[in-house]
Amino acid sequence: MIKVLIVDDELLMGGAAQSLLTTMNNIRVVGVADCSKAAAKLLDRHRPDILLIKLPLSEQSQISMDQLLEKPDTSPVVIYFPPFVGFEPLPRVLHPKPRCKVRQVSLDDLVTAVLKASREVIERRRENRAEPRTYLYVYSYLGIDKIPVNQVLLLQADQKYVRAHMSDSVVTLNDSLVTLENEFRQLFVRIHRNALVAIDAIEGLIKVDNRIVVKIKNLAEQPTVSRRRASYLRQLLPLL
Repeated sequence: MIKVLIVDDELLMGGAAQSLLTTMNNIRVVGVADCSKAAAKLLDRHRPDILLIKLPLSEQSQISMDQLLEKPDTSPVVIYFPPFVGFEPLPRVLHPKPRCKVRQVSLDDLVTAVLKASREVIERRRENRAEPRTYLYVYSYLGIDKIPVNQVLLLQADQKYVRAHMSDSVVTLNDSLVTLENEFRQLFVRIHRNALVAIDAIEGLIKVDNRIVVKIKNLAEQPTVSRRRASYLRQLLPLL
């Protein structure tokens, strides 16, 4: 679950943002603060992962927020929103420049920024965890969906994304295939430069014409084994 705290001194954009974010999977709005003092109390109480700050803030509120975020025990990913002209919403602290114009942005921009920030939060958690993840994460405008790693049968690179095949569905991941291979090398084996297969789901190898494919339990798709990997895999797996 990703916890979000909204700071909006007028409570207008904050209310609209709260209504939108509460409809998203695994996103929880822990509060809407109308000043830096209220934000400080909510930060201490809820320890949010993401701090969403509506601009423009008064000069005093901005100074108070900057001082608050400099505390060593306060480390949410911060999004200033709406952004200044020339900036996109970014999951990092952006110190606003004086007398800059603020442009209006859509709620779709807000969702994009929150999803980007959520990926950073989850990446931080991964770095602080000694053991591999048990879930993979799918980001969309519906929120964040958790996919159990043990349900994934096949991982296929598709340009800059990876498609994860389960027995009844396919989802798109933002992780690279190399990252997934390094993290889950005890669970998946590479059969091609663009594919990893769950070891426990492999039933065997099948020769089709001049190529070898993998038969995967509960999956109709039979990915091709590269020539480089074929000799290695034939030593480990039966040819059906």
